[in-house]
Amino acid sequence: MKQPELGQRLTELRKTKNLTQEELVEACNVSVRTIQRIESGEVTPRTSTIKIILAALGEDLRSFHQSHQGSGNEALERSENSLQIAWVAGIVYFIIGFLEAGLDYARIEEGDSSVPLEFYIPVKIVSLLSFVLFMGGMVVLANFFSNSILKIASYLLIGFTTVILVFDVFTLFVPVSDQTLLFIMPSQSISIGVAAIIFGIGLIKLQDGMGRMAFLAGVFELIIGFCFAVVILFILGYILMIPAIILEIVILYKGYEFIKSERRKEILQ
Repeated sequence: MKQPELGQRLTELRKTKNLTQEELVEACNVSVRTIQRIESGEVTPRTSTIKIILAALGEDLRSFHQSHQGSGNEALERSENSLQIAWVAGIVYFIIGFLEAGLDYARIEEGDSSVPLEFYIPVKIVSLLSFVLFMGGMVVLANFFSNSILKIASYLLIGFTTVILVFDVFTLFVPVSDQTLLFIMPSQSISIGVAAIIFGIGLIKLQDGMGRMAFLAGVFELIIGFCFAVVILFILGYILMIPAIILEIVILYKGYEFIKSERRKEILQ
């Protein structure tokens, strides 16, 4: 087990035993400074030192490692399952997006009466749910590769998209004046644009773990974000979303395969 995970696990074990660092020092005769540096992840102790500390905590090295492998494997399995759901949800979101765009276009051109509620609302619900699961996969990758920018951007996109889709359904039942729409629509576009730019930066940062495809998807998202942010280019932004989403589905699939292989390695160790 490597640092800083070793230090975190020892800290958790000490706290479950209701011991302070000073009390642990008395029990194992290891200096408080050494305990502090191990728990903070500053140093990797020798195996003999770990055994002494574990003995004072009522544990042995073998069971300590086995419990770590079990919990690590469970975490990898959860990530693997989430990513599998995410890339499948991405395909659903990609396909239903064309239907959703067609219905929204019909509303604009022919009015709300041209769109049957029993069809429009389920499409919006499926679109939102698939998008949430799709972005949830990006959150998993962000956690795995410690990419806080991607994580924040994914949550922002989930939040903004939810508000926009709810508003779309809301306006079917409550009339909204043209002046209100002239304010709300650009605000929505700018919000999505800003989130997409942050998302693009996060994807570019993800290339260290997922390769050049993440970089390319990040560039697409930066351009998409710019198009939405300046509002008048939002149509171009929608068009560029087609290759961007395809790339992101492939990234999630690659992430799923990668974590799947990591879990197999964990099991074999």
